[in-house]
Amino acid sequence: MKAKIITLSLGILASINILSAQETSRNFTPSENRHEIRLSMSDGLTLSSSNILGTGISDAILGTKRSKQKNTGVFGLGYRYSIKRFRVGADLGFARMTAETALNGEEKASIKENDLNFLVLPAGEYTYFRRGLVELYGSAAAGVNISRHSESPIGKTAGKNELAKPYTSVNFAYQVNPIAIRVGNDRIGGFVEAGLGHKGFVTAGLSLKF
Repeated sequence: MKAKIITLSLGILASINILSAQETSRNFTPSENRHEIRLSMSDGLTLSSSNILGTGISDAILGTKRSKQKNTGVFGLGYRYSIKRFRVGADLGFARMTAETALNGEEKASIKENDLNFLVLPAGEYTYFRRGLVELYGSAAAGVNISRHSESPIGKTAGKNELAKPYTSVNFAYQVNPIAIRVGNDRIGGFVEAGLGHKGFVTAGLSLKF
């Protein structure tokens, strides 16, 4: 329910931004540099909730307990090609999540779980406003999440009989950031994006144009 409320709120704000952009179309200065490389870091909270860190229901049913849960966040690399107000490109993302698991009846964790995630997200963007050092835009991306799950015993023999075989899965992934700001010149700048998707709620990073 909270995710739906957040999505609806972001959608309303995005609509307001689009209408404002249409009314202030004169406040747009096209960039002379069409290519852009981005290095970013996202909180990864949405992605982690669908992997190891979000298995509360199955834990309750099976009686397992997880501890020392860690999420690296999503490290990202992106490319954009600019056509006036529009930009097209793709984002690559990498994230790792780990947790130690105690099976039903165990007092201490006997298994370490590890999830590696690789995101491939073709993306499109629309610039609402660009003037001076400030640029406001929104973006949407859809692609795949390639996830690799593996388990290892904690200690020499603990949990060996209960280990699941490593497996790889490919699932649909998306990211919608209706609210985003870039501050910088036509060469280098910093940006912050807010939205919802597999990268999480907030993304920040460095932008290089050429």
